[in-house]
Amino acid sequence: METKLPVILFLLVVKHQTLKTEATPIAEVNVSNFKDDWNYKVEPNKMPVLSESSKNHNLPPPTKVEIPEKKFVKPAPLPERVAKKIGDAVRARVSCPICRLGVGLLQKEVKKNTSFEDIRSKFVGLCVAFKVESEDVCTGIFDVFGPDVLPALRVVQIGPDEICALVLGEVCGNVKIPLHEWQVEFPDVPKPNITKRDLPKAGLPTFKVLQISDTHFDPDYVVGSVANCEEPLCCRSTSTPPLVGQVVPAGKWGSYQKCDAPKILIDNMLKNIAEEHPDIDYVIWTGDLPPHDIWNQTKQSNLDILSETVEQMFEHFPNTPIFPALGNHESIPAGSFAPPWVQDPDRSIAWLYTKVADHWRKWLPASAGNTVLHGGFYSVLIRPGFRIISLNMNYCHTLSWWLVVNSTDPAKELKWLVHELQEAENKGEKVHLIGHIPPGSSDCMKVWSRNFNKIIERYENTIQAQFYGHTHADEFEVLYDVEESSKGEEKNPKFRRKYKKTLKFTGRPISVAYLGPSVTTFEDHNPAYRIYYVDGDHENTTREILDHETWTIDLEEANKKNSDSKWYRLYSAKNAYKMDSLRPEAWAKLINDLVENPDLFELFYKHYYRDSPVRPTCDRKCKLQILCDLKSGRSHVKHQLCHDLELTFGS
Repeated sequence: METKLPVILFLLVVKHQTLKTEATPIAEVNVSNFKDDWNYKVEPNKMPVLSESSKNHNLPPPTKVEIPEKKFVKPAPLPERVAKKIGDAVRARVSCPICRLGVGLLQKEVKKNTSFEDIRSKFVGLCVAFKVESEDVCTGIFDVFGPDVLPALRVVQIGPDEICALVLGEVCGNVKIPLHEWQVEFPDVPKPNITKRDLPKAGLPTFKVLQISDTHFDPDYVVGSVANCEEPLCCRSTSTPPLVGQVVPAGKWGSYQKCDAPKILIDNMLKNIAEEHPDIDYVIWTGDLPPHDIWNQTKQSNLDILSETVEQMFEHFPNTPIFPALGNHESIPAGSFAPPWVQDPDRSIAWLYTKVADHWRKWLPASAGNTVLHGGFYSVLIRPGFRIISLNMNYCHTLSWWLVVNSTDPAKELKWLVHELQEAENKGEKVHLIGHIPPGSSDCMKVWSRNFNKIIERYENTIQAQFYGHTHADEFEVLYDVEESSKGEEKNPKFRRKYKKTLKFTGRPISVAYLGPSVTTFEDHNPAYRIYYVDGDHENTTREILDHETWTIDLEEANKKNSDSKWYRLYSAKNAYKMDSLRPEAWAKLINDLVENPDLFELFYKHYYRDSPVRPTCDRKCKLQILCDLKSGRSHVKHQLCHDLELTFGS
């Protein structure tokens, strides 16, 4: 999840015309001409991590599992809530004109060599004067983000229009950015014919897989502290009472307000999983470990949380393979993952990759160290013919400031991915992709997402599923085959495929991205984890997802009791949505059913927040946004992908 605070760095400069030039100059960073000599043709791991074949796990029961009876005390009257994802599917969340003006003024001051301290002083003063945040938060935001943002703007070769288009995406219109147009290259190997496979028969071996995402462990969570505070993150000893309304105290197991997860909640969840699901074959852990106090973090504080959460996982699953992916909150500043060509030790991300490589060696083969140290991604063979590829999706993050300087395939990750997938195709392997930021998220840069979707389309026979987190919601994305016309575009002979700006939505679904629910309650959610059942080891295995189920707790009820919280199965996908399979075409059909059937959408929305009693009201705009998100496995082209939804719900 992202707060909007980093954008303040742009917006508040609008008022700032004259600054003194003294004290510390803005750092000059050597970007080494964007040079990256790393050889991406790494030999894929060949030794399976799982030595034993899959088992015959019991899939979720066909009958509905009863949810514990709820006996809530009627809450005090609240103003009408509006869903957090509210907003037109194609309109601006942040004004482009203001962004452009602010970036222009900031670039001007940076190039005039205005001192870091002067910009900081003016920023904090304006931030407080306009009551954006408290002085502590405003100061912290600048101190954490400024050392990356300002040096990046010092070397950037594009102007405000282009920068805002990269950061905010399609809401800024179709801005041409030649320096940020790049294409992934493919081997000169024809795509295999698409063949319809028979559905796996019941009773065959399966893998039982756990996904944990977005724990956001807060070591400073204090029971009884202010849960509805004025700061961006609450439930801490320093949280201030609200200016309006009564104080809501932080609960023992967590709080529905702007609060992250206390350690007791995570420990209790892991204990429950170990007891309720002792037969888990492996775990996918899709990132975002630190809390949302992005104005108050240091490298050391994030590394401490990384170490503590790794030990938590290892304690509860000492003999179970765990496959992690990096979340955007693991870095400092949050979301900023400098590519390898940023070699300045103060801005390089090596401090994080070195540490995660050391922690992850508990679960990963030694061969993964090369790619983890280079770019935070890796590939492992699970069983003969079955591979997991963990991607560092932060290299598409729109708030990774160094990508504004150069976004061309950071760390050669997509080149490496194509190489891995081609090798897998050659060997007849099936692949699952894991990561943190979904490819259709508005936080994923348009050009990166476009190239990624081309890879998915080319290797759709090989890639059987994708798993992400980031949104905190219980949802999914469908990726479709999108035809592109070349009208008005010059051919580039260097690349096998060229960029084409006109899209034609074919409606043929090619892949599904499963977005796992968050453990943190931030904001309005019940905590949750997800279990998947994967087609296992047998002669005609597809490695497809057979079903998945979400487990949660009733947080409000748990906070009333002194005993351990009770986790229960909320739903299984096939049972709740009457699906014949979990193949891409079945999920695409579900989207159509959600459009046509209001009762089915209400059920989906209940699961979206894990039956939270404080889930916001969802009006037509909210419904449009959610349905469009489900349909958008490619970022910043929602106007094309969701035009039919706009006609149905109104834009």
